[in-house]
Order: sequence, then structure tokens, then C-alpha cells
Amino acid sequence: MDLNMMMREQALSGLQVALDTAVTNGDTVAARKAADDIAKLTVQTAPKAPPFGQAEITAELDKQPWFGVDPKRSKTAVDLGKTMDPKKFATAAAFAEALVKAVDEEYKPAADPKDEDDEPEPEDEPAEKVKPKARKTDGPEDVGARRAARSSGPWAKMSDAPADVQTEIKRAAAKFVPAAATKEQRESFTAKALESHYAAHERAKGKK
Repeated sequence: MDLNMMMREQALSGLQVALDTAVTNGDTVAARKAADDIAKLTVQTAPKAPPFGQAEITAELDKQPWFGVDPKRSKTAVDLGKTMDPKKFATAAAFAEALVKAVDEEYKPAADPKDEDDEPEPEDEPAEKVKPKARKTDGPEDVGARRAARSSGPWAKMSDAPADVQTEIKRAAAKFVPAAATKEQRESFTAKALESHYAAHERAKGKK
């Protein structure tokens, strides 16, 4: 028990004695004052509740089109919400915003196919443009050797990855990289995406 708690309990005990004494002596004024002081002290020492409750949090989450519709995302939101402290957020909206951000990180949305025509070209030359040229000048042995080398280690650039992976990374870049992003930011996003897809690719190979 800390010092502040001990001092509050001593003060409460003293006020209780004063109240009992006033009642015994028939002093209604003193009894009323002691009762008021006890009530104030009780309020001051009571645990502070958050400025909002579950109803307000649920109302904010209901603004999300997936909440209550997508069972996996909804369950994740509820489970993550149990690990968060509402008292550390000023409003239910701020609590829900942090919760939705965590859920979005857990379930990254797929790129909308209709955005494909508007997607920006990556810094590296797309592999789709390089492949036809390689077919005209390289023999089957050279192409096979290059594919084997590609799968033997992490993908350092876009052209190292398979065509389907390149397409997925470009879709993700169009969705998540701002148009005003710098070259370094785009390259960093591409490098991280290549690492992630390469790890998934290796795991898939291990399961076969």
C-alpha cells in the first residue's frame, strides 16, 4: 500500500469517528459536515472511469463497412480492443481510430483492379517489357539459368521476382505509396515488399 493510500484511509477513519461522535452527541450540524466530508473523500479516491464506454466505441466501429459483416476482422477488432486501455484515449473516436489502424495492418486490403490503369510505373524498368527481348536473343538454356539464379537468393530488384509478384507489388504501391512520395520512399517500399514476397515464396516452396 502506498503512502497516499494510507493517508486517505487515515483521513476517512478520522471522519468516520467524527461522524459517530456527532451522532452520539446529537450534534446534527457536525454530523452533516462529517458525512459531507466522507462523501467528498470517497469520490476523490474512487477509480477514475474512462470518458466513454463500450457503447461509444461500438458506435465508432460501426462506421467501418466491415465491422459486424466480416467475421474475421470484427473478431480481431474485439480481441485487440480488450488489450487496449480506454483511459489513455481522449475520445471513443480516437480509441476506435487506433483500433482500426491495427486491424488494417493485420488485414492489408487487396488493390482494387480498377486502379490498375492509373498505377504509377516503378523506378525500375518493368520486367514485362524486358522479357520479350530476352526471348528473342537468349536461348532456352540461358533463360533457365537466369530463372534458377533468381530463385537461389533474395530478390534484390523488381526484375528478380516472378511476374505475378511484380504485378502484386505494383498494385500495392499504387494503393499505399502517396503520389508525392520521394524516390527513396518508393524504393524502400519496393525493397520491403520484395523481402516479404520472397519469404512467402520460400515458405510455399517448403510446403511442396
